Amino acid sequence: MFGWLRRAPAPPTEQQRQVWQALSEYPPYAPPEWDLDTKSLRDANVEYQKYFFDSKPLRLEALRAFLAKFDIALGFDDAGIRAVSAWMPQYADLLVRNLGDHFTNEAYWGFSVPWTGALAGLNPIFDLGIYHAECLWSRRTKLKWIVARGPQKEVSTHFISGLPGTGKLFCPMTWTYVHCSNIRNSKELARKRFPGAAASLDLKGDTLYRHILSKTPPGRRSRRL
Repeated sequence: MFGWLRRAPAPPTEQQRQVWQALSEYPPYAPPEWDLDTKSLRDANVEYQKYFFDSKPLRLEALRAFLAKFDIALGFDDAGIRAVSAWMPQYADLLVRNLGDHFTNEAYWGFSVPWTGALAGLNPIFDLGIYHAECLWSRRTKLKWIVARGPQKEVSTHFISGLPGTGKLFCPMTWTYVHCSNIRNSKELARKRFPGAAASLDLKGDTLYRHILSKTPPGRRSRRL
């Protein structure tokens, strides 16, 4: 009943097709299975930490190849960060359809299902977090990764300590996930002509750059890895 009121799905935009094509070759982040039945919490964490740190260079290369398909060169100097920062409000909302969904949240923080198919976009979001961290690392050498999982299966943390300010830990993976989600939400509100949505901070092309800059010591903005 009322089937005639249903609208056919809108055809994908050129940007959506470009993102889907770029994601088709993106290698998934696939940590070892979390198994506390046969391993201690410590041993399971050591295994995950090794996977994370061993994978970091490969993840950055995957992100570099992905962004190159949008004519963006992955760089750690000011110009490189500005380019990536400007890319995000244009395309980041197209990586995963619903970042606010509980299933997607569990997949991202608990690795509950493989990051393939409709969830393939979680890979560049996670890797943008690694890139975010490395941009900070290239400007501050006294930082430290605090990487852990569990004891619940759906929990993982990828914190950085040693940044200025409150002294609280910072998770770049969470920051990029929330930023991508906010970009999508802001665009939805702008399409509905919600007042002020188009001027959202997350839709500005320098949000990532400014966040990194705020944690950069004076005189070290353009330091390269």
